[in-house]
Amino acid sequence: MDDQLLIKYLLGETDLRETDQVKQWIAADLRNRTYFEQMSWVWEKSAHLLEKQEVDNNVAWNQFKDRRDRMETKNHFAPKGILFPVWLRVAAMITLVILGGWLVGSYLPGPVSALYTSVVFESQEAPRKEVLLDGSVLTLNKNSSLRYSQKLMGDRRVVNLAGGEVYFEVVKNKTKPFVVTAEEMTLTVLGTSFHVNQSPERIEVIVDAGEVKVAYQDQVIFLQKDEKVTIATASGGVEKEVNRDKLFRYYVEGKFVAESTALPELVEALNKAYGSKIEIGSERAQNRLITTTLEYGSLEKNLEVIKETLGLSISHEENRIVVE
Repeated sequence: MDDQLLIKYLLGETDLRETDQVKQWIAADLRNRTYFEQMSWVWEKSAHLLEKQEVDNNVAWNQFKDRRDRMETKNHFAPKGILFPVWLRVAAMITLVILGGWLVGSYLPGPVSALYTSVVFESQEAPRKEVLLDGSVLTLNKNSSLRYSQKLMGDRRVVNLAGGEVYFEVVKNKTKPFVVTAEEMTLTVLGTSFHVNQSPERIEVIVDAGEVKVAYQDQVIFLQKDEKVTIATASGGVEKEVNRDKLFRYYVEGKFVAESTALPELVEALNKAYGSKIEIGSERAQNRLITTTLEYGSLEKNLEVIKETLGLSISHEENRIVVE
């Protein structure tokens, strides 16, 4: 949907065909409705702020003139031109603009303020989902943090990842690319789904749909669906390979989907999700493949499913769980 048509609709200047087009678009998807409501809110508040600013400017200017006149009456010896009304008026206008920008940045709710400033999203002990201004969806895994901005007059949608894991479902917009930065890595897409995992040791990008461009130092890597790149931040090493499972989506879907997955890979995902220390204690278990779906719930129940599915034994020791 063209933003110009939505603005035209907000102004009440659309014809019957355009009005129906906008209404059908709003009703077609929750993301569309959310985007329109956010645009409506910004439109109304912006008009109010502009009107208020004009009133405030006039009041401030009249008050200044009153003070100036009183000072001139009290001091007949003041040299002409010592008061610089034009300069002072410009200064007053600049002050009002700065103050207005601060008010807008702190007054707007949720991601709408990303039109004017950066918005911080953080998750604590549970995943968190956010719908952005353009309808894109971010799912932050637990203990993740990022900054998001989509400046009103800007040409990009920008996310700065501070750490953790995020799954991106980006709405396509050819005129406004979606850019993700993490340390020295810059990732650019027009519209796609992908996962980024940033830790002190590495940055991992997995593409779930579409195409992603990854730039790191002097290297540029293009990733297609079911491809991933791993960047070792200490050494600068970059490795591109095929991604063979969907376990990285566990915090998005609330389940671990294993399809002929090597048991060590499933164990690694469980350890990351639960903060556990599961170890494989035999070569027999090390080489097993498993096909199953585990709910992101009780770790003990999931271990029991693995035990019954593969015919393995599981023992609990002081600081670890051993599968063999």
